[in-house]
Amino acid sequence: MTTKRKKRAKVLTVSGGKGGTGKTFISVNLAVTIAKKLGVNSTASAFSNNKVLLFDADYHLSNAHLMLGEKLSPCLDRFLEDPSSLPNYIVSSQYGVDLISFGGDEKKVNDIQEISNEAILNELNKLEEHYEWIIVDTGAGLNRTILRQIMFSDFSLMVVNPVATSILDAYKVIKFMVLENKRRPIDVCVNMVSSYDEAYETFNKLDRTIKQFGIGVKIFFSGFVYNDPPLFNKSLRDGVPASINGNSNHVAESMHAIWNQIVKNPSVKTIESFFEKIYFGE
Repeated sequence: MTTKRKKRAKVLTVSGGKGGTGKTFISVNLAVTIAKKLGVNSTASAFSNNKVLLFDADYHLSNAHLMLGEKLSPCLDRFLEDPSSLPNYIVSSQYGVDLISFGGDEKKVNDIQEISNEAILNELNKLEEHYEWIIVDTGAGLNRTILRQIMFSDFSLMVVNPVATSILDAYKVIKFMVLENKRRPIDVCVNMVSSYDEAYETFNKLDRTIKQFGIGVKIFFSGFVYNDPPLFNKSLRDGVPASINGNSNHVAESMHAIWNQIVKNPSVKTIESFFEKIYFGE
């Protein structure tokens, strides 16, 4: 195993428990918002000049590229065969965000652990050294890899909806983290709401559930996003992120508010490689 190094990038995971919460929508628009704030890296020597990488880790249904108007093929299989080829599969969007997809056969995720070697880890570490922020759009549901992504990121954002099943699934994710002996603060974004009151009450339901069952994890209300199917459909059709696809855009306002809240809250500080922890750690 290669020597551990101090990582440059801060890693934010965006998860949702069940499918359909809108975590990819949040991931894309949050990444674009962060990129606009940071600008470009004029001294970059590899990949691109962008400072933000969106890592689409939804192994079954990778679709972040559709909201960025990019053509993209999942690269996990090819990366495992030739680790040095990783830069070839990084797409630089016109919105200041680089994108890479690890979609494909989820069995390959386990293959990373089984065939772990220095070449694979070195290429993944280069991502952490190059970018200032890596936004990880996790898969739907819950498995060990998704859980580890949430556990070992610097910041974690949980996307929930105002429906009972979404709240329950978010609670289950948090419960399994505790079972893994990992207690960490989690930001919560409530998506697809009609009002602030509905969003805050949804957050409170999750918070009450956590406290009711004695789960000692602190969660924070990071913000909310209005339910706006026409804007979502327009974004998907145009291949333009919703946060910049319209006049007087409430999505842009929501992303700024969520981002400002995330960076105020405690992060999980570590000098270890994020990718080493989730794919190669014990």
